[in-house]
Amino acid sequence: MALNERLAQLGYLPVQISTSASTITLSNINNPPQANFSWRFGNVPSQLSNQWVPNSYTVMTEGAVLAFENQNGLTIDGTAGPTVWEKLLSSSAVADPQPYSYVLVSKSTPEQLQIWQNGSWVYSSLANTGVPAAPTQNGTFAVYLRYRSQTMRGYNPNGTYYVDPGIPYVNYFNGGDAIHGFNRASYGFPQSVGCVELPPSHAQVVWGLINYGTLVTVQGTYTGGYPSSNPTPAKSNPGSTGKGNTSGHSTGNTTGGNSTGNSTGNSTGNSTGGSTGNTTGNSTGNTTGNSTGNSTGGSTGNTTGNTTGNSTGNSTGGTGNTTGNGTGNVTGNSTGNTAGN
Repeated sequence: MALNERLAQLGYLPVQISTSASTITLSNINNPPQANFSWRFGNVPSQLSNQWVPNSYTVMTEGAVLAFENQNGLTIDGTAGPTVWEKLLSSSAVADPQPYSYVLVSKSTPEQLQIWQNGSWVYSSLANTGVPAAPTQNGTFAVYLRYRSQTMRGYNPNGTYYVDPGIPYVNYFNGGDAIHGFNRASYGFPQSVGCVELPPSHAQVVWGLINYGTLVTVQGTYTGGYPSSNPTPAKSNPGSTGKGNTSGHSTGNTTGGNSTGNSTGNSTGNSTGGSTGNTTGNSTGNTTGNSTGNSTGGSTGNTTGNTTGNSTGNSTGGTGNTTGNGTGNVTGNSTGNTAGN
């Protein structure tokens, strides 16, 4: 309770506490003052509200801790240890300067990604999730690692090796699964090996709308068809490592990140991996792990289409010239960093 109260006071949760509640201090941390929570915004998606439990450390609390660590220059690991508590209770604790964002990925036909921010749905784009041999796991997760660009290497489910340089706007949310940009002939159906792929210009917009700690819900089941020329992945676009019963290793130059200290990931299945090379940007320390094989799959196809990305309201973020069958619309009052650089 005390952790959720303090995070709410600093604006890292989509809930707020009554103004009469006392501040959390070392003297009352084990028996915090009772507080009444209420939602800060209207139109809260049920998938998000279901994650809120005032007296528990849920994925929503984890996301808030990740966001707090990022904004306050701490090691980004989602753990509320002594260092985090010391900063939380200090007068120098930085309140969240970002709007509260939430990502919903739907596997329904066509597959799409939507972003909710401060009470409104502000962006949508067609997306690709994992193929049946390497599906994107359903559930709610928090973004824990980010790279503006990354070279990805690993194995496809059919055993072929891939090397994908310059994968843009990478946001890891579940092991080796990430939201990122990837050029495809079309979008809206499973093509990756676990990641959520977007047209690169749309991924740039999404990069500016989300951050460390943003919750990502993946739901549904794809029931549509597949282009006959694109039945299996041929070349993948994974996270820093992969996913599944394969081995993956990501090397090369990574940029961006805002990660501090040692970032370590989880390896599941019969996977090994690691991320080595030159890390530049806002990233310090050693970044390793999060490698569980191969998170996206490459799929070739002869499908073509037109991608459009329209921005309206108080949003910024380039959609530029894109190709593919993807759509991306920005509506409402999107504030904060809506342009990915």
